[in-house]
Amino acid sequence: MTLVAALAIAIACVAVAEPRLLGRAWPDPVLSFGAGIGISYVVLHLLPELARGVGTISDGVGADLPTGEVLVYGLVLVGILGTLALRALQQGRHGLAPHPRIRLLQPALAALIVGYLLAVHDDPEIQPVLVFALAIGLHIALNVHALATKLGSPLGGVALAVAIVAGYGLGSVAEAPAAWVAGITALLAGGVMTRTIHELLDEERHLVALTLGAAAESALLLALF
Repeated sequence: MTLVAALAIAIACVAVAEPRLLGRAWPDPVLSFGAGIGISYVVLHLLPELARGVGTISDGVGADLPTGEVLVYGLVLVGILGTLALRALQQGRHGLAPHPRIRLLQPALAALIVGYLLAVHDDPEIQPVLVFALAIGLHIALNVHALATKLGSPLGGVALAVAIVAGYGLGSVAEAPAAWVAGITALLAGGVMTRTIHELLDEERHLVALTLGAAAESALLLALF
């Protein structure tokens, strides 16, 4: 099931970046609705999952629970600051030379992590896999669309599709310890929240659609879990 989910996200990346879709930018409310789904999933599902994984990290590094909590949420902070640093480099802020194609790096890393997590979380139950794939897959698809329209090329979608498949392949042959898996999940959570806010929510008029997306995802999570 997880392989099907990974392949579905990869195919969606290529389809969303298809050249005939580049000239038709998606309406801002659609982007914001999807962003709301992604943020809601991170806050209501991924972060609680990280809280449950504090014990795993603590055991993995031989630390007490308070130290484990600091490590977990410290990694979320690293994901946030790392995404902001890549954005600053991309735009040439703080005296740095601009590198527009850096825009692709963070989404590609996130896609690699998503593929890896799908492989190592081979849950026998379909429901958690579907919820993860729909929420995070939608986040990646929205980023692919943003990349395609801003870079004027579908290559970003192909790169993210390759990253997802590569991540799944890596997870299939080399599963990291549970503490490491919890750590990269924390990095993903921080990166998803930050990139969503900065890339897809530039103006206040998106707030209503964002709220509706978050409310819809919250209702789904409450119904399923």
